[in-house]
Parts: sequence; structure tokens; C-alpha cells
Amino acid sequence: MKLYTYFRSSAAYRVRIALNLKGLDYEAVPVHLVRGGGEHRQPAYLGLNPAGLVPALEDQGQVLTQSLAIIEYLEESHPQPALLPAAPLDRARVRAIAQAIACDIHPVNNLRVLQYLTRELDASEEQKNAWYRHWIGVGLQAVEAMLAGDART
Repeated sequence: MKLYTYFRSSAAYRVRIALNLKGLDYEAVPVHLVRGGGEHRQPAYLGLNPAGLVPALEDQGQVLTQSLAIIEYLEESHPQPALLPAAPLDRARVRAIAQAIACDIHPVNNLRVLQYLTRELDASEEQKNAWYRHWIGVGLQAVEAMLAGDART
């Protein structure tokens, strides 16, 4: 297995955690998101992952993208040790928390989103950081409630 990754990418970090918890051997292939305008924007990487995002996992001649899809693949193809609890309701709860992080929190933390705010919308560094802190806070409050078992989540 080859994992195309970036050291600061939380999405790639999720996959590295899953691979390591499962004890799976993989080759980490760094894809720098800043150097030279971003290696993820180069034709070689776009040929592998047209979305130009990390992570991407190459296994058995196939390329998988999107961290949660990769983690589900790892769980299904290497069921032990299990990453998800056995009970269906518990599994759904874990998936809801993972999706809240990947879909609600992560996008506003994404380098391309933050760069868009400053480059295209001319937001100052202070404005960008205030926007970022607000949405990360909202997302983390929801995750905190989910972890506490708040029935409203």
C-alpha cells in the first residue's frame, strides 16, 4: 500500500491513524501542499487523484480517495483489529462523529478554503482567523455534545 499524504493534513492524519491501529504496512509518499505552488496541483498527482487532495491510498492497483472512504475500506478489508464497535447504534454514533469532523469541521480548516478567503475575498489575516475560530468552535461544540451522549445531537 502507498499512502499519498501531507504531514499537516488532518484528513491524511486520520488515515495514518487507522493504518497504524490496524498494524498495516504502507509506504508514505509525501505530497507537499505548499512547496512550488503545491505538488497536489501537478499533473503527476492529478493523474492519480483528479481532485488534487490528500490523502489517496493506492492498494492492489486501485486508488482510493477521501479519508472516511479509505478508513471504511481498511475496516472491511482488514477487519481485525476492529476500529468500530460491534453494536449497530454504537457504530452509527462513531460514524456520525467522524462525519461531523470530516464534513463540518475539516472543510473550514482546509488550506484551499483558507487561501480563498485571503486571496479571493481579500480577508485580512485577522478576519480569516476569526472566521476560522468561529466555525471550528461551532463544530467542536457539536462533537463535544455527541461524545457526551446529548440526545439532541
